[in-house]
Amino acid sequence: MTVSAPSCLIQRHLLQLSAALTERCQQLQLELSEQVASLPFGNERWLLTERELCAAEEALLRLHGKVDLHP
Repeated sequence: MTVSAPSCLIQRHLLQLSAALTERCQQLQLELSEQVASLPFGNERWLLTERELCAAEEALLRLHGKVDLHP
């Protein structure tokens, strides 16, 4: 016998995931702007931050596309 999680629990989990991803995107945007502004020419450490930021933004878009997060 399988038991499915109530939809309100799934919705709450998706909202928490969305909030966490949104917060991480904001942190990454700030970190990226600071890295780009302060790193010497030729240092490309900021590329890793940019890649993570893009991945987080893509995850948010996919998450929002699958579920209406604003009931």
